[in-house]
Amino acid sequence: MLRQSRQAMPPPAQARGPSALARSIPQTPRPTPQREPPSLASSLKKLSQCSTTELYPRLSLYAALTGFRETPKRRAKSTDAACDARREFLDSFAYLCDVKKGGATVTAAALQKLPMSNILWLAANEGISEDIEKYARNIRSKLCTINVQNEKKIHDEIFQLAVKKCAPRIRFYRDELKRYATRCRMTLKQQAQDEIVKTLRSKLKKLSDQPAQNVTADRGLINLCYDMRDSEICHINNKSNGPESDFSKLAHFIWRLGATRCAVNRVVEGALKDPSLQLISDIRTIKAPETARITTEARFLSPHEVLHSIVNDSVMHNPLHDKDVFDRLCQLDVPRSRPIHTEMAKRTTVVTRVHAELQIADRFSRSKDMKFVGDDRFIGCSKPACYFCSAWLCEHKKDYVSPGTHRKVIPGCRGPDNDLNEAGAQVLLDLYRKIVRRVGQDIYQFLQESHQPRRHFMSTEAPSETSLANS
Repeated sequence: MLRQSRQAMPPPAQARGPSALARSIPQTPRPTPQREPPSLASSLKKLSQCSTTELYPRLSLYAALTGFRETPKRRAKSTDAACDARREFLDSFAYLCDVKKGGATVTAAALQKLPMSNILWLAANEGISEDIEKYARNIRSKLCTINVQNEKKIHDEIFQLAVKKCAPRIRFYRDELKRYATRCRMTLKQQAQDEIVKTLRSKLKKLSDQPAQNVTADRGLINLCYDMRDSEICHINNKSNGPESDFSKLAHFIWRLGATRCAVNRVVEGALKDPSLQLISDIRTIKAPETARITTEARFLSPHEVLHSIVNDSVMHNPLHDKDVFDRLCQLDVPRSRPIHTEMAKRTTVVTRVHAELQIADRFSRSKDMKFVGDDRFIGCSKPACYFCSAWLCEHKKDYVSPGTHRKVIPGCRGPDNDLNEAGAQVLLDLYRKIVRRVGQDIYQFLQESHQPRRHFMSTEAPSETSLANS
């Protein structure tokens, strides 16, 4: 019995080591390793590399090939009348604040919606000065009281303010206008004296015989130029034999001088058409980021190396097309003088600034609480957008309204890079990469089309809006 009971007993348990015990204990699944988010330092380094080795070399090549990408483009009209009046208001208000020639005071404007009122935001390429802010507030206070009965009075008061404050810009246009009006009068004197020629000679005499500059005289000159926008400016353009002719330049400066009156008209009309514009309770300004010097090594500024990188980036490769664009670049960058290479070599160091419209776009995009009036993501500007800013706004994930643009390729632009955190640096890097691809595509297309150099449509160099207005 004893033997049987011993045999029935189970065998003694085997000793188990630590590893065996560990295998027998249920294990929770190991988490999938997470990729570390890029540090700010790492993102800024990539940003610097992208700008100095890709973005600025491509912008420099495009600027050397052609000053402008195609012809100017007007912004699209809104189907809503109040919305369109608001956009005209923002462009025109910005224009009235851009009081000097050059790029320093180029101004942008946008409307932020609040529960009971709205805020007008202003920015300028090199910042809004205190006296311009005071002047803008003065205009705003007058607009807040406008109605059908006092419209003319308010218009005259704002026009008076604008002519006085914009005197530096008006003086420049006035001097150029007198010079070309005198030349064109002499030319017309030698032509057959039909009614059109007689009328033009009479008007040009008034333009060339302007008295010494003062507010009253300037108001009269601006009104005269504004009134000439309808028929006389067409007759002047008809006398032109090209964009460099005296008649083309005269038409341009007549148009520019009339622009101050036009801007006042649109500001006043907008305030009457869109009630939201009379609800502007405050004006706020954005401090412009400092200018920054971007240095690119000479090896990245070789026209052919830049084109190689563009071809290599392309998803679709066509050897015949690739050969054509390289051949075209060789034709333009002839071996002896190498004009394209020489022009790019001047841009090893570029002084860059953040343009006004990008400052405002950045302010709105960084805040979840800032909303546009009518959810219309439009940013007005005193001048049409340059090539870089137009591309920036069109590529931005916030879907800003595509601006009007003169399409000038300006290498001295950069994206808003002040006070960046990790997320902001990544957003900026993504935008730079999109613009790099866009510039590459445009360069490739330009070389394929073999266009002649495009005409510059800057405010002091060409007919600007006149050709568009008459089309």
